[in-house]
Amino acid sequence: MARIRDRGEPQPTAQQLVPYLKERIYVSFIGLAVLLALSVHGEETEAFTAVTSLLIAAVGAGLAGLISEIVAHLAVKGSLPDATELRFLVRVSSGALATIVLPVVILLLAAAGVLSVPLALTVAVWIMAVTLGAIGYIAVFRASLAWWKKLAVFLGLVLFGLVVVGVQLLAHG
Repeated sequence: MARIRDRGEPQPTAQQLVPYLKERIYVSFIGLAVLLALSVHGEETEAFTAVTSLLIAAVGAGLAGLISEIVAHLAVKGSLPDATELRFLVRVSSGALATIVLPVVILLLAAAGVLSVPLALTVAVWIMAVTLGAIGYIAVFRASLAWWKKLAVFLGLVLFGLVVVGVQLLAHG
C-alpha cells in the first residue's frame, strides 16, 4: 500500500473505501428522514429537540453499523475482529457522523436564535439532500459507462432515493 506522507498511515485501497462510503450514505438517508419528519411540524419543533433527534438517529445508525460489522465478522470468520480491524470498523462507523455536522451547526444556530427552527430544518434538509446527490453523482460519473447509462443510473438512484425517503417518512411521520 502507498503511504500517506503526513501521517505515515497506509492509504486505503478502493475496496477499503467502500464501507466508509456506505456508512455515510446510510447515515445521510437516516438524517434526511429525521429532518424531513421534524420539518413537517417545524413550527412546533424546538431546536434542541431537532439537534438531539438528529444526533440520536445518527449515532444509533453508526452503532448499528458497527455491531452489524462485528456480528458479520463473527459469522464469516468465526472470531472477533483483531485490534486493527476493530479500529477500522470504529473509524468507519464514527466517520459517518461527519455527514451531520453541518446540519447540526445550522440547527444550533436556530437554538441560538439566529435562524428560525423551520428555516433551519429546511436548510438542513437541503444540505442532506445535496450531500446524497453529490455522493451519487460522483459515484455514477466516475464509472466506466456510456454517458446515457450514467444518466439513467443517476436518475434511477434519485428515484430510489426518493422512495427510500418516502418510506422512512411513513415510518417516522
